[in-house]
Amino acid sequence: MPTKWKTVSVREELWGAAERTLETSHYRSLSEFVSEAIRLRLHELKQGREVLERPTEYPVIRERLLYTQRHIWAMVTPGGNVRVGLSDYAQRHLNGISGIQTKPVGSEVKRKEPFGVVQTWMFMFDLYSPVSGKIIQINKVLQDEPFTISKDPHKAGWIAEIKPNDQITLEDELRDLMSLHQYKMWLMKLGRR
Repeated sequence: MPTKWKTVSVREELWGAAERTLETSHYRSLSEFVSEAIRLRLHELKQGREVLERPTEYPVIRERLLYTQRHIWAMVTPGGNVRVGLSDYAQRHLNGISGIQTKPVGSEVKRKEPFGVVQTWMFMFDLYSPVSGKIIQINKVLQDEPFTISKDPHKAGWIAEIKPNDQITLEDELRDLMSLHQYKMWLMKLGRR
């Protein structure tokens, strides 16, 4: 039997659903029903926000990380954003990490420009963004436990997540970064100087 299509006003459909619910439920008035519906919807939205705010874990495959000459690693997440952190080499040479400061969430960042600093007991080390975009997430664990970078610079010690401005620019910027092998070779050249 072919499907029968009919035009229904959304407003009429909602009103009909509300009337049926009022007739078959414990609500005493339309305003009580609407209040309960709003409360439930706000609860759903709050739960959704809490899910979004939880730090997302991504598998880190070190061989797929890209590096800058300023010792920052970058990883493209499944959502197309770029998670960044301090390289293992840098964290080993920054004895006594005592704090991390970054621009706040929502800030615009530009490739090769500072977006934060790592503080040690002796000095401050600038963090330079490997890509251009907007900071959408900061690793809040590092605010209370900056030494996490020293324990696990690639997984638990990531610093920020950046939403790139656009895909074409991102691809160009990623081409300028070094693979793990290239980074290791570059570090060997640095050691010979």
